[in-house]
Amino acid sequence: MAIEIRQARPNDRGPIAELMYSSGMDVYRYLYGDQAIDYLEYEFASGEGFAGYRNVTVAVKDGTVVGTGCFYDGQRYPELIKGSLDNMVAFFDTKTIETVMTNVGHTASVMKPPREGELYLSNFGVDQHYRSQGIGSQMIQQILEQARRDNYSVFGLDVSDANPRGQALYTRLGLEVIEKKTFPIEDAGIAPAYKMELVL
Repeated sequence: MAIEIRQARPNDRGPIAELMYSSGMDVYRYLYGDQAIDYLEYEFASGEGFAGYRNVTVAVKDGTVVGTGCFYDGQRYPELIKGSLDNMVAFFDTKTIETVMTNVGHTASVMKPPREGELYLSNFGVDQHYRSQGIGSQMIQQILEQARRDNYSVFGLDVSDANPRGQALYTRLGLEVIEKKTFPIEDAGIAPAYKMELVL
């Protein structure tokens, strides 16, 4: 299967927002409610923030995006935070943004910035019709090769306890669980997550 892995472009087509949403549906539902996918589409098109196309790596088959991942480090984190916050203020109405910002504050307690030397992965998803074909592994391995050339010391991500398939993939790639994270709001409907890392 011919797969192209590259930085996203503003005119990319495919279920891009849905793929990013699938990486943490419970968290996205908590943050943005039933507007989550619409918001992710807006942020992707803006180019700014965590889900902006400038920060998204895609796997493309036959001209359609079939996989997404957002790779970033601690140096870029403040810029990405600002971009996403600006997008939220622009996208949501005045009443909704208050709730969104409160929920963002709650998630910040468990979603920490990458530490020095760490390359972090978020919004990682593969189209359900193309899973178990090595696309996810190919995407991560290509990024890991570049990360080693760029002298990163560790590769990290968070994976939900409700995503055993993802945990299995990351374990096969050599990542190990270093921490279990529990969301601070008990009735938020967010499953515990595991921080996994690979020393490069």
